[in-house]
Formats: sequence, C-alpha cells, structure tokens
Amino acid sequence: MRKKSVAFSALLAVVLTACGTSTTTSQTTAASARTTTTPMTTALCGTKAGPPTTSKVMVIWEENHGSASIIGSSSAPYINQLANDCGLATNYDAINHPSLPNYMAITSGLQYASPWTSDCDAGGSCLTSNDYIFDQVGPSGWKSYAESMNGNCQFSSAGPYVTKHNPAPYYVDVAAACATNDVPLGTTSAGALHTDVESGMLPTFSTVTPNLNNDMHDGSIAQGDSWLGSWILQITAGSDYRSGHLTIIITWDEDEGTATNQVTTIVMSPYTPAGTKSATHFTHFSTLKSAEQVAGVPELNNAASANSLRPAFGF
Repeated sequence: MRKKSVAFSALLAVVLTACGTSTTTSQTTAASARTTTTPMTTALCGTKAGPPTTSKVMVIWEENHGSASIIGSSSAPYINQLANDCGLATNYDAINHPSLPNYMAITSGLQYASPWTSDCDAGGSCLTSNDYIFDQVGPSGWKSYAESMNGNCQFSSAGPYVTKHNPAPYYVDVAAACATNDVPLGTTSAGALHTDVESGMLPTFSTVTPNLNNDMHDGSIAQGDSWLGSWILQITAGSDYRSGHLTIIITWDEDEGTATNQVTTIVMSPYTPAGTKSATHFTHFSTLKSAEQVAGVPELNNAASANSLRPAFGF
C-alpha cells in the first residue's frame, strides 16, 4: 500500500470521527490498524481468486523460538498481524536440534546427525553429496541471500554471519553455483535481494537468512519483528508477489530446545485467503515438498511423505 494513501485514509478516518460521521466496520478496523507503529499488512493475502499461478517460493528463516513465544507476543506485533492477515500453520514442527540440521532438512528432506548436530561450519566432514533442492532447480533456479556475509558462498562464520544458517555451502555438488548464487543480502535500499525484487527476477526457490542480530538468535524478538516488517513490505510490493507468482514462507529453525519443537510458520500469497489457519501437521519437510511441487521437481526423501502446505494455504 502506498504511504500517501495510507496517510490520507488514516487522516480521513480521524476527520470523520471528529465530525461525528459513522464509518463502516472495515474502515474503522483499517483506521485502527493504521495507528499502530508497525507496518500495515492489509491486502497482502487473499487478493486473488482462481487457479494459483505460483511459480516461485521464498523461505525466510528466523531462529530459536517456539510458537508460544511468538504468537500473541507483544514484542512481535508485525508478525502477529501477518499471522492474522495471511496464513498460519498452528501445528508445525521443526526436525531436530540444534540449528544446522533443520536448515539441511528443509533443503534436502533428510534428518542430519553428527557432525551437523555440532553446528559445524561448511567444509571438511561437514560437506554432503546428498540430493537437495538447489541442484534440482538448476543453477538459474535458486538463490540464497544471507545478511552480513562478507562475500559469496562464505564457508566460515564471521561476526553476525554464521554459516550454519546458510545451507548452500554444505552441498558438494552445488559448489560452482554457490559462488554465484549464494550472495550477501544487502539492505532494503541496495543490494542483491533489493535488486531482484525490484526487477521481478527472483528465482524459482530462494532463501533469506537474517544475521544473528535480526533472526532472534542474539537479538530480541522485537528486533526480528522490525527486520521482517521492513523486508516483507518491500518483497510484497515487487511484481513477483503482486502477480501471484511468489509465495513467502516464514519459519523458525527450531524452538528453545524442547522435545516438542513446535515453531511458528506463516504462509503468504495473494491466493492465500486472509486469516487462514491450519492445524494439519506440518514439518520442515512439508516446506521442501511444497517448494518442489511448485518447481515441478521430484519430492526428495522425507518430503515425499510429508503434508504439503499448498492445499491448506491455496498457493
């Protein structure tokens, strides 16, 4: 929504109220939402009908918080707006602890054990030749955007960038494409993701990895909420999303370390009816399955038996 129209609508609602003129329920609700300090999410989902034209999936990762810590939290007002205005999976489990096995699971459909359970950097024994979605969609079909990465396909953690949240470098067969397709995120005003959104050139499958300060790992829930708000507004304003081609899946790698490991997962698409909530059991394998279905490639490993997100969320 354009800022001028948001400001005008909010001002109009205030004027009408001051003048004693009644408004419709939708106008009152919209005016109330516009008084919050978080960005508007109205009309991001449920704006298109008919057979979906989805051809691209973007996964945005957050870190180390179970669904009970996020849904209903006053520290995450924007995320909760998205959960209410788009699609929310209320029974979605991560695969393992700690972080890295979940990132590997969501790209390969496999449950990884040692040494990946040590959250190792890529290289040495922490490389795998297992199949993965990056190879399935081909060099021109994927891209990973990692915040605070110092250069393309960075194998070693440094500063607020950690390799364990960026799975592409761990796959042996993707090495050549990784040097081109695994790129620093940039900012909302310049850089790789900004450019690809503005040009409508997002690939078939993409991942977005915030740095440790913005993914709720080291930073607060409020920091992650604000970071998501700024990026979601830009991504959903791009032609890939507005045309109905792009579906966005926001998920957390794992919870705080419990056996339940239930995490928040939000699904966004113009074809997703606003306010959709699904109690179907989903996992990170479900996200992989959904992305593979959109890409038209075989479902790898555990993704084949997982429940797809697509029927529930309409993309």
